[in-house]
Amino acid sequence: MAILEVRDVVGGYGEVLILNGVSILCGNNEIVSIVGPNGAGKSTLMKAIFGLIGIRQGSVVFEGKPIMGMRASHLVKLGMGYVPQEKNVFPSLTVLENLQMGAFIRKDDIAPAMERVFELFPFLAKNRKATAGVLSGGGRQMLALGRALMLEPGLLLLDEPSAGLAPQVRDEIFEKIVEIRHRGVSILMVEQNAKKALEMSDRGYVLVMGRNRFEDTGKALLANPEIGRLYLGSA
Repeated sequence: MAILEVRDVVGGYGEVLILNGVSILCGNNEIVSIVGPNGAGKSTLMKAIFGLIGIRQGSVVFEGKPIMGMRASHLVKLGMGYVPQEKNVFPSLTVLENLQMGAFIRKDDIAPAMERVFELFPFLAKNRKATAGVLSGGGRQMLALGRALMLEPGLLLLDEPSAGLAPQVRDEIFEKIVEIRHRGVSILMVEQNAKKALEMSDRGYVLVMGRNRFEDTGKALLANPEIGRLYLGSA
């Protein structure tokens, strides 16, 4: 059964429609990537799924339950996490305080979750007393991922996790995303580095002008010459 099912979603900002009937599926313990040109509606789709913008038509089902119209604050309680591209940490707080804030709705002992985050990201453990604002871009991205994991979600929505990162740091973030999946968390990811995203994905979707253009396994999309020519920079 799919952990997330999006069907024929239409929505946008006010009277401006960005999504024009998008459909995607994310299965349990899958990495699914959404790629496409700038302005295709990729990040808008993530915000629509997470209840940050309105949906006019269509349906969104999470773990078998319709969630369209639910607030983000309720979705995190259901087990959905979201890491936006920008403003994803509290810069004036320490690493430890950011992680604690990530678990603010939990009433149980958060120490085991904290230790799992530190095991996944030794950098955060080493710099737990550092102020988030002084971290590098890669460090902040690790912290944003760790903060989202403090609620132990079943599904993690990632919006451009490698944006602005140096290649070596970018590859490390991708490795951590694969490890998060191995820990039982499904991943739905919007990513500007389409080749790398599809390489690591079970399945992928190419959006163009707010509509589905292609969908297939990650490997099949990479092997499609039309996709390579139009969207991956291949000859």
